[in-house]
Amino acid sequence: MGRRLDRQQRAFDYPASLARDTLTRLFPPYPGEEPDPAIVRLLTSALLIEEPAGDALAAIAGRRALLAAVIELDPSDTVVEIILRPGERILLGTTGGRKALAAILADDTTPFVDWLSRTVLDTDAFASTTSDVPLHGLDNLQRLITGLACATASLAAGPARVMVADEWVAETTVAALTDDVPFAEVARTIGETLLKHEAPILLWHAAHELALVAEDDPDLRDIVLRKCLTHADCEAGRCPAEAAAPLLSELGTQAAVRLLESIGTQLDANAWRAIGKTYLRNALAEHWHDWREHAQRWATADDANRARATFDALLRTPAPEPGAIAWFTDSSVPSVRAACRQRLGLAS
Repeated sequence: MGRRLDRQQRAFDYPASLARDTLTRLFPPYPGEEPDPAIVRLLTSALLIEEPAGDALAAIAGRRALLAAVIELDPSDTVVEIILRPGERILLGTTGGRKALAAILADDTTPFVDWLSRTVLDTDAFASTTSDVPLHGLDNLQRLITGLACATASLAAGPARVMVADEWVAETTVAALTDDVPFAEVARTIGETLLKHEAPILLWHAAHELALVAEDDPDLRDIVLRKCLTHADCEAGRCPAEAAAPLLSELGTQAAVRLLESIGTQLDANAWRAIGKTYLRNALAEHWHDWREHAQRWATADDANRARATFDALLRTPAPEPGAIAWFTDSSVPSVRAACRQRLGLAS
């Protein structure tokens, strides 16, 4: 299957591997995901079908979730126009093609093979990418990203939205611009555009793109942290708060504490859990003397979510200070004391 997918890519001067991307979607590296049996069946069917139909089926197999999500849309819908590949747009835009797609989604590939044999559609139309669209500068890139992000955000949360976002973000990040456009400006343009949306998968990508440039831009870093740390809903295992929290390490302890306290009322239990996982654990382990005063103060403040995240991080430090655990388990604040004792399986 890898060889078949790579064969489709030979005509493109594109550094990524279609085989790798498709097989990554099949065996995703993120928690909570398992191979989709329906995609496995389609890829297995593709191996039994001679090219070009087999190649076309292999190209769209990994995009099954997206095609299932848009088959009910009108072919003229802007979502269809923006996020689908040329071959997929034709598939959805013709009566025979829609019937063939419906059959594919029902695990019957015969109508698709018959339909493709009656068309003059090149197989490459199913394997083209966002980066096949010529870009002539950052303004064009921003317009492209704006359209893609709005169309993606309009999809229901879930595998289809995650899959299409992963694809076009990766493709536009390496899109060919003129040689005088620094890569950092491409990442900034993509990230700042995505940061305007609320969909978790788009904010997750925004945090990762802007992490490449935020180190040298304190104002941008502050914007990313304030926006993403308050969004802890996961989409296919991707959490914006987890993606942004490592940027806190660039602030220093005092500045990080000030920022977290300034947005504390906007951070729920999931947000604090994400901050604890990707920032506090390392921060307390590596800079305990800087954090000691703040950890002790948070143990006696009326914010059980923050205290629980700090307590969890403290438990994972190599050598917690004697008595530090008791700051939390014996806290004078009932909610803090109960949450931390529950973490240890103790009666409150």
